[in-house]
Amino acid sequence: MLSIKNIYRIGPGPSSSHTIGPKRAVEYILTHHSNIDFIKMTFYGSLAYTGKGHLSDLIADRTFGKLPHQIIFDYETKTRHPNTMIFELYKNRKLVKKVTILSVGGGLIRVNNKKEKLIDRYKEENFTSIKKYCKEHNLGLIDYIYQNEDSDIYQFGSFIVDKMISVIESGLNKEGILPGKLKVQRKAKEIYNHVCEKESDDIKEKRLVSAYAFATSEENASGQEIVTAPTCGSSGIIPSLVKYQLDKNVDKKKVVEGVLVAGLIGAIIQHNASISGAECGCQAEIGSASAMGAAMLAYIDNQDIDGIERASEISLEHSLGLTCDPVEGYVQIPCIERNALGAIRSITSCSLSKFMEDVSSKINLDIAIKTMYQTGKDLNRRYKETSKGGLAKNYDDK
Repeated sequence: MLSIKNIYRIGPGPSSSHTIGPKRAVEYILTHHSNIDFIKMTFYGSLAYTGKGHLSDLIADRTFGKLPHQIIFDYETKTRHPNTMIFELYKNRKLVKKVTILSVGGGLIRVNNKKEKLIDRYKEENFTSIKKYCKEHNLGLIDYIYQNEDSDIYQFGSFIVDKMISVIESGLNKEGILPGKLKVQRKAKEIYNHVCEKESDDIKEKRLVSAYAFATSEENASGQEIVTAPTCGSSGIIPSLVKYQLDKNVDKKKVVEGVLVAGLIGAIIQHNASISGAECGCQAEIGSASAMGAAMLAYIDNQDIDGIERASEISLEHSLGLTCDPVEGYVQIPCIERNALGAIRSITSCSLSKFMEDVSSKINLDIAIKTMYQTGKDLNRRYKETSKGGLAKNYDDK
């Protein structure tokens, strides 16, 4: 199983599979095929259907730089993977090579159906085996992470936390309209400043967490640099929870370690299922992020390894079937609000786990992950980031 570092990547929004993936694909081509003088890049599947709304062509064009190129959206040709790119490489007007690259979620790419050569950090491949190992060796999850990751993993986590906070602060200070024809108004600053009369602590928590989630998601929708957690489309959930914990003066070391625990949950989901909306719907993005957030909060709440699993499972189980139906292909409606609701679900799931700490669970996290993957495979293609079903189909701007 891969490192947590592959869950938290810094790159341009609004979609890890539609912007970071294509950006890395172009960079791969430029690095490995430097002797060409023209490139034709074709987007297929979800990348074609929602590529313009996701700024795929803008990011690819920017990455190509001055090298002559052409970007095509093919809406008709069927491909086995929903996020397929084909690069046709030319030299002196002659086609010399074709390269197929898949964007498989979270910014990861697969070249000619070969996985990236990434180093496995974990021998255990699911939560059940991790929990068994930890209990046999009297380890907490964070000890298990430190044992398997590079020695700089805490510094990496601290850097990621700092970046998340800077994105929130940037988003809270902006007003106006988000890019694109939907003309969606930024709301983060308004939510942050909308203090209710006789506001209870519970309402304040929901207001601030929502404002922070909106702030990050609005930055993401604007194509700004954010942290995938585990994707761009779900990048508002973990940061909003992180910021609120720091607001409450929770020790930063505890928060950073909570982010690492969340990353481990994300790595398990990525390894055994998918974090790609084009592959499994929004349950793979918002659902996964909410499960990660619940695990982080349970760790900060000093729940044991069973409690952390229970919180994460509760959150994922009740995100099953969530479709990916971005209106006009923009990561705005309903994506931004889903980040706020996903963060609140993380909080609720953590609380439920605490309330049920003396009750054995019938469903474990691995079962929920397996079910999420099966559900995603069964989802109609219209509901997997194609903008051909759900809210995307029923939206009427008249």
